Amino acid sequence: MSRTTNSLRKAGRRNKREMLLQAAIEVFAKKGSNLATIADVAKKARVALGTVYGYFESKDDLLQNCMKEIIETEINEIINKTASIPVHMDRLYEFFLHHIILVKEKPYIARFLAVEVRQNENFSRRNPGYNPLHRYIDFVKQTAQQAITDAQIKPIDIEAFAYLLVGSMDLILWNWLAGGTQLNLETLSLQIRQILHAGVTLNPQD
Repeated sequence: MSRTTNSLRKAGRRNKREMLLQAAIEVFAKKGSNLATIADVAKKARVALGTVYGYFESKDDLLQNCMKEIIETEINEIINKTASIPVHMDRLYEFFLHHIILVKEKPYIARFLAVEVRQNENFSRRNPGYNPLHRYIDFVKQTAQQAITDAQIKPIDIEAFAYLLVGSMDLILWNWLAGGTQLNLETLSLQIRQILHAGVTLNPQD
């Protein structure tokens, strides 16, 4: 087998795997992984059932890879986009702004995360490293600690701050996805930014 042929086969296999992950995320977002089956994913991807098992050992393995794909591809990409912003609180704001853009462009990803975080407690316990909310919380804690170290904000409890910020974001996006309220995500995020700025920025008069 030539090197070119081998490379093409690897690329084709990689593309098919990505296609299966995409289909699985959409299926899990719609039905939840507790109710969804491998057969549902195969049907969505328009492949034979055995094709899915050729790439993933089980539904749990598929779910884990979906989480990993989102965390490593989508969330880390947003973190990298904001890495060069020198003001740490501005970096947090831009992170959530980019996350809003992701939600609007790919709402099935946000729905998948919202459904799985809330409904699949067994998966979260078995695979704590694949809970995307933990990734958000760690990022906020690290950024807040850097802001404190650089004297950009007052000393605060970074864990409480992270849960406050990520919890607010999660609730806002969940309500937006559910359609229960008409939310302007950009306006609301700007208002939250202003509240955070007024509440944590150093005041020389203190």
